This record gives sequence, structure tokens and C-alpha cells, in this order.
Amino acid sequence: MELTIDSGGRIVLPKVLRDAYGLLPGTTVDVSAYGTGLQITPGGRTARVVRERGGRLVAQGTTPVTDEIVSALIDAGRR
Repeated sequence: MELTIDSGGRIVLPKVLRDAYGLLPGTTVDVSAYGTGLQITPGGRTARVVRERGGRLVAQGTTPVTDEIVSALIDAGRR
């Protein structure tokens, strides 16, 4: 998804993404460097790494991923 940065350095996240992730006015987000780009993560929502049976490490998040969220992301990417 391509967004435009305004003269104040701001971007507007599409409503479908704000709704899908529960981002309301005043919500904090974490912005970090990720490879050659940026990653925006809702503040306070982190994943932790746990060891599964068999010794494999996996990330375990606290935010459930629903069919609605996946559909909203796919639709937003097609626009």
C-alpha cells in the first residue's frame, strides 16, 4: 500500500486498517526501522518468543488475527 507524507511529515492510515487494528484517535504506535523500510506496530501490543514442544522457538502474539482482519488487509492492498 502506498501512502503520501504531507509537508508536516504525517501519513494517514486508511480507515479499513485503523478499524481492523482498533486504532482510535490518540492511540500510540511504535515506529521502527525494519530492513530497508519502516514498521508501524500498535503501542503496547507485543509478541513474545516461546519454546514449543520439540525445542522450536515461535512468536506468540496477544492480538488475535481474524478472518475480518485478513480480508481488510487484502482489500486495502488491492486499492
